[in-house]
Amino acid sequence: MDREPGHLPVCIQDTLSNLIWMKVVAIGNTGAGKTCIIKNFCEDKFVSGYQPTVGVDYGFKIHTIKDTMDLRVHLWDMSGHTEYLEVRNELYQDSHVCLLVYDVTNKHSFERLEYWIREAARCGGNNAVIAVVANKIDLKAKRIVSPDDGLRWAASKKVKYYETSAYTGEGIQRMLSELLEEALTHKPLPSEVGLV
Repeated sequence: MDREPGHLPVCIQDTLSNLIWMKVVAIGNTGAGKTCIIKNFCEDKFVSGYQPTVGVDYGFKIHTIKDTMDLRVHLWDMSGHTEYLEVRNELYQDSHVCLLVYDVTNKHSFERLEYWIREAARCGGNNAVIAVVANKIDLKAKRIVSPDDGLRWAASKKVKYYETSAYTGEGIQRMLSELLEEALTHKPLPSEVGLV
């Protein structure tokens, strides 16, 4: 290795300033599958055995888009319990993507989307790319909320709509890749804000 002991071959500050950090928040009723979606995205696996999120949970992944751009993605899984509003309140700020997750086998979780989108707007998440996520589509026989109902609701709010299964992984990678790519069009890159 051709370097002087105690000196790095690259400037750490330059390297850090070129990193692209993205923040994703997942909201929705308890049991909708937010934790499992994030685990599937970060670790390519499904975690069985339901444990409700206490406060918030966190995931991290270096995700490549356009075959060349590495994003440092921070994923915040926010508890659906009402007593954690103050915790959620702080985490909406500066988010790039907001996932409104509901369980297609649970009509109440779908009906609560209005509450969640209003909370996100009230707490500072309205600048994020927002998507409605119909989760648990692998449970076809138990499905109560139709794709048409989900699409209609998303269209009425002018937000994107995705169908996913955290169990099989269907739709998760594509959804987050598309949303992160769209969010990048709203987020200035390091070179655009004078950091390079």
